[in-house]
Amino acid sequence: MSRLIGAFSLLSLVTVSSAGAIAFFRGRAEIEKLVFERLEVTATLKEEALNLWVDNQRNAVASLARVPEIRDLVEDLLTSEERETNYNTLHEYLDSVLATKPEFLELFILSDIGGRILISTERDREGQYRVKDRYFTEGRLETFVQNVYPSSATGKPAMTIATPLADSKGRRMGVLAAQLNLEKMDGIVFERTGLGESGESYLVDRFNLLVSADRFGREEYPKGVHSRGIEAALQEEDGRGLYRNYADIPAIGVYRWMEERELALLVEVQQWEAFAPARRLAWAIVISGSILALFLAAIVYILAKQIARPILAIADVAVKVSQGDLSLEAPVLTQDEVGKLAYSFNQMTARMQRKILQLQDERKKSEDLLLNILPQRVAEQLKAGRETIAESFSEATVLFADLVGFTSLASRIPPVELVSLLNKIFSAFDALAERYGLEKIKTIGDAYMVVGGIPVPQDNHIEAIADLALAMQREIRLIGLQSQRSFALRVGIHTGPVVGGVIGLKRFSYDLWGDTVNIASRMESQGVPGCIQVTEETYHRLHDKFLFAERGTIDVKGKGKMQVYLLLEKKLEKDPESLLVR
Repeated sequence: MSRLIGAFSLLSLVTVSSAGAIAFFRGRAEIEKLVFERLEVTATLKEEALNLWVDNQRNAVASLARVPEIRDLVEDLLTSEERETNYNTLHEYLDSVLATKPEFLELFILSDIGGRILISTERDREGQYRVKDRYFTEGRLETFVQNVYPSSATGKPAMTIATPLADSKGRRMGVLAAQLNLEKMDGIVFERTGLGESGESYLVDRFNLLVSADRFGREEYPKGVHSRGIEAALQEEDGRGLYRNYADIPAIGVYRWMEERELALLVEVQQWEAFAPARRLAWAIVISGSILALFLAAIVYILAKQIARPILAIADVAVKVSQGDLSLEAPVLTQDEVGKLAYSFNQMTARMQRKILQLQDERKKSEDLLLNILPQRVAEQLKAGRETIAESFSEATVLFADLVGFTSLASRIPPVELVSLLNKIFSAFDALAERYGLEKIKTIGDAYMVVGGIPVPQDNHIEAIADLALAMQREIRLIGLQSQRSFALRVGIHTGPVVGGVIGLKRFSYDLWGDTVNIASRMESQGVPGCIQVTEETYHRLHDKFLFAERGTIDVKGKGKMQVYLLLEKKLEKDPESLLVR
């Protein structure tokens, strides 16, 4: 009897522990849902507050540029002979504006030509040039917000708003710009209401750097901050989950990509704090259940048989499941805690099955996507774990094509129509490249690059490239007729050795390097609209099968004088049967 009582006590403890575990996980699930909802609301409020703050500053800078006093003072500064007086007056005015706007760290005005800082509330920066800074180039056209970036002057994070500055006749005199005080942004992001003791919210830029006024760069985290939430957000995904945060602490978090600010926003609470109520509930159930089990020892003999049978059934299924057979279900023989355990076990195995199927499906999608952006041979090397993928090829034929006049067309038609038309053209080119067994490398704007003979050797790659070029010219004329628009395609071709490989860690691509690529590009850029220009090397390999016109010698940048030819058409076969086939 003592053995029965001991066995029952043990089983009771197992049952109570199982009930506690179930209660813990169910309670944890409910708490997780509530925490996620709270974090979602917090993230939404912070995102809206941050965007509102930036929009307010943008409007403030735009309004400041329209203030007559500033306009007149800048105009006098640029045109009047009393430069020093106008300079001091304008300085006093900008300093007074800065004193009333704590959101601004600096106000400065840049010249329209050259981007020279004419006047700034930070006088030591006057005379510097910002012609290459994006806020200057974009700010000359319209009010522009340059999101957080490392300042070349201070090495600290900066956010700049710039807007055109026009004179009384509406002519642009320069650019008015304001450096924002990011401590105000920190106040919005770091505010901890509703996040408890361990909660935090923070911003991360595309380089995995924490972004704030006093927490920027790689001093604290030399390799940047990384977590599953951060990486997903930097892939421009919005979501939530349980993961280890950048400090390697288990956290429950919400992440989202702020498209307007080009930053990832994460709001997290450490799991030990979030799930503390569930742990307290589980311990309460375990302790109370253990005490109750002591009083049930009197009926051990009857209950022992009832409890042993379903538990042994679950144990048997669990062993088989652990060996990999997830199709089995534990029999639910009772409606008590043991039955609930069996039911929960079956739910767990069902979820495991679904997850495995999902993983298999996602893996197939990933492999298909990889084949869409990389040649099959290169994709196989990448999947095999090869870190550096680069090969030299003794001979390949490179084709560059460019739509002449497409840039000017882009300013005259709606963006949707423009993208649709460009997609139609390049989709047709893609189909032609696949037909001739050639490898498309990339498109850049309205330019198209194809190579023949790599990464898989192809004996007739030069002829295939020539056939493709002629087919592309026919296709662009057909699309021009269908769309009632006039297009001209300029094509350049060259044959020679190249180096091919994969570059980048994210959004990697297969690309080519070498003198052959440069010469092919020059053949296109210095070619004739509507024609196909080839080098002498390519001409000698094709003149037996294709008709050419000699263009003569042209001066090619970096190469000097080069003899070039214009590819006209393919010669007809002399065999009468071949003519019939054609």
